[in-house]
Amino acid sequence: MEDLKENELLTQEFTQDILKIIRENSGENLRELLSDYHENDIAETLELLSPQERKKLYNTLSDEVLSEIFAFLENPAPFVEELSNEKVADIIENMASDDAVDLLEELDEDKQRDLIELLDEEVAHDVELINAYSDEEIGSLMTNDFVCVNQNLSVKNAMKKVVNDAGENNNISTIFVTDDDGVYKGAFYLRDLVIARSETPLEKIIIGSFPHVYAFDKIDERLADVKEYAEAILPILDADNKLIGALTSSDIVEAVEEEQTENYAKLAALPEETFEKTGTRGIILNAFRRLPWLLILLFLSLFIGAYIGLFESAIIALPILVNFQQLISGMSGNAGTQTLAVTVKLLDDPDLTTKEKVKHVLNEIRIGLIIGLVTGIISAIAISAYAYITSNDPSFLTAINVGGAVGLAMLASSTTSTLTGCIIPITLDKLKIDPATASGPLITTLNDFIAITVYYGIALLILL
Repeated sequence: MEDLKENELLTQEFTQDILKIIRENSGENLRELLSDYHENDIAETLELLSPQERKKLYNTLSDEVLSEIFAFLENPAPFVEELSNEKVADIIENMASDDAVDLLEELDEDKQRDLIELLDEEVAHDVELINAYSDEEIGSLMTNDFVCVNQNLSVKNAMKKVVNDAGENNNISTIFVTDDDGVYKGAFYLRDLVIARSETPLEKIIIGSFPHVYAFDKIDERLADVKEYAEAILPILDADNKLIGALTSSDIVEAVEEEQTENYAKLAALPEETFEKTGTRGIILNAFRRLPWLLILLFLSLFIGAYIGLFESAIIALPILVNFQQLISGMSGNAGTQTLAVTVKLLDDPDLTTKEKVKHVLNEIRIGLIIGLVTGIISAIAISAYAYITSNDPSFLTAINVGGAVGLAMLASSTTSTLTGCIIPITLDKLKIDPATASGPLITTLNDFIAITVYYGIALLILL
């Protein structure tokens, strides 16, 4: 926590320094002073500047530097409007293709069309190539920021090619290799090229088995594998095994964050857009997006309320039972939601076998039994004592029965809730439905029904 506060203070300090530099300097002096700061920090200051100060910055910095600054803007549209379309096109042409696509996506469709028409043919092709893939496919994440050499080059000529391309690319730690037709043949690390003798055949340092992904691969299906490779950059191939792009570590981190956000939204029964919409219109949209799930859960809760009436005889005989109804359903819901989260995480593994799924279910049942046993014993003792002390007509046997009913219900509901927390997402996964859609609120409501049935059913058996 202290580290986070220190980082925030450091960022604020940088922001103030950058603001002062921009306001007090111009020309070559301004360019030189700003070169000591990260582009992300400069991007943070843009909205704090006046339009006139930003205009001075735009006119002073090169298109290449501006492209790096604009790549860090979360909402570039207001700043794009301050520039001519020709200037914006020049900035986009200096961006990595994935950053260019991200920026264009933040603009309205008319603006996008106008800018794409102004782009260099090669850049426009890269943008259109990425846009050809859906947001669920790895191709939508690819960049052209990589270095590639022909397999027939010597080590000496490969080094010249890398040095020549390094000025235009940031990702040079791993070099990709293709044949004359652009078919992917492997990769090698820059350090291996540096230490290789000039007369060494390039094939000696090429790793033919270097991992790769296909542009049409689904992100959620390959994400676990990609993370395990732990490479700074991976080649992206088309259906003909031709190298068409690269997937960088920053893209992987972004994809992981988006996947986690999506899963969290589903577990909470929220649409993913909930985290993106702001303002009055966004608040209204978010409210209506959440309502369908909540209305379904409302009717389920109303049904459960009416269902409790079936146990009226037990409640009349011992009204104290109502005091602990929420205790049972709450613990049941918590246990089920925990199991759901663990199971959804487990199902992210595409190589998970049926045997492993069965083993997981059995393990969760055992965990549910242990949790239920511990919480049940504690609850039985505590509630028996409470019922005996607070009763107007104290009866040791009655107090034991009440505590026993709660304890047994806790044991049974914890076990069944862990079972539903496993079975529902596994069943959905089997049906090719995203298991994360087995939302936390739905599991909780279902477990409420099970917990109440078990609780009052045991109470009827013990007390009547």
